[in-house]
Amino acid sequence: MRPIIPEYLVCPVCKGTLRALEGVRQELACPACGLAFEVRDGIPSMIRADARQLTDEERTKMKRPTPKEEAR
Repeated sequence: MRPIIPEYLVCPVCKGTLRALEGVRQELACPACGLAFEVRDGIPSMIRADARQLTDEERTKMKRPTPKEEAR
């Protein structure tokens, strides 16, 4: 998955900014509410019931600014 996330794509729960998570599966994660939404075949599943809770370690990593955010 490309780490480019359209600006209009936001967390369906809190409307927070999403970040791409790379790992065993591809996900979009919201650091604000701590949810991760799986991306299947390039399409994000933005359904709250299908989301998983981020671990404490993942949330800590998400609090660091991305290079794009640092450039602002």
